[in-house]
Amino acid sequence: MKKKERLKIFKDNLRKLVKEGNEGSFVVFDATAEKFVQFAGSKEEELLICDIPLQELSKDEEKRLIEIEEFSGGEGSEDVKTGEQISYQAIFDKGDIERAADLTERIFIRVFGLPHDYDVSVALNLE
Repeated sequence: MKKKERLKIFKDNLRKLVKEGNEGSFVVFDATAEKFVQFAGSKEEELLICDIPLQELSKDEEKRLIEIEEFSGGEGSEDVKTGEQISYQAIFDKGDIERAADLTERIFIRVFGLPHDYDVSVALNLE
């Protein structure tokens, strides 16, 4: 799949998420069974959150992820019981679809090391 096609898929689905999504809505872009990028957002919220679970990352992938500007602060979500960080998060204004789509592409190429012609599938939940 060409980069231009993937970016269109990313943007179209991120737009749907912030325009039609309800509380708890999310989209997952999946390139392989184990390599995915997920976002949470809704029409009620002003933010679009990219969430990358730590359990899905190798140590090398984690190092490459925090080298990306949007993740360089190391912010993420924590386990309610243990207080341990369970994911890295990058937060966007809900209108910053272009930047969020570009970040998704960079994660798949730079962090996960996928070839430039990788395919992507989408799971969009607007509940």
